[in-house]
Amino acid sequence: MSGEWNFDLSAAPKGRFETRLRNGRDGSQSEYQHFVRELIIAAASDGKTVTVSSWLPDQERWNMFAKEAPPIAWQSWPEHPGETP
Repeated sequence: MSGEWNFDLSAAPKGRFETRLRNGRDGSQSEYQHFVRELIIAAASDGKTVTVSSWLPDQERWNMFAKEAPPIAWQSWPEHPGETP
């Protein structure tokens, strides 16, 4: 999808929750949920702003955007040409 705008925000990747372990001072361990964000390129409705964004699950909005004024379009964040899947 690189380079093409997608106007369906419901299709934008929001990230995922992962279960991780937290080590206590007493040597105990406990599980917790950690949100792993996924970056997107987002376009604002003003016709000139394009920025990097990610989903903020606790606020139910995109970073750099108000909940009442979400991005109008998005693109996937590109992978580095040297990255291996």
